Amino acid sequence: MNGTQKPAQKSDNKELIAQSLKHVNMLAIEAIRQKNYQQAIDNFTQGLVLEEKLGMKAQMAESFYNMAGVYYLMEEYESALQKIQLAEVLFLQENKKEDVIKTQEMLREIKAKMKQSK
Repeated sequence: MNGTQKPAQKSDNKELIAQSLKHVNMLAIEAIRQKNYQQAIDNFTQGLVLEEKLGMKAQMAESFYNMAGVYYLMEEYESALQKIQLAEVLFLQENKKEDVIKTQEMLREIKAKMKQSK
């Protein structure tokens, strides 16, 4: 072999990555239900790596949005602000107008909480 993958192998790899991504996201959601917020952040972070490998910008934006929500629940508003801003940039790049609106709403909430906690 010359070291290159056959098209079927590339497709199989993408499918495996997609399955892993689905599993990691399910684990994150379950962690949130159990109020194990740090585990949820870790799972979403793992998912981001997989989403990046697949070039899934819109899904990456969703993961950043979800992470912002978890940080918000943890009252870690600086981290929430960083993640929501990343989500907004990606949603804008992907022209996801409704998602940009929901992101901006969360951004306002985070900034309000940051003001209150000073």
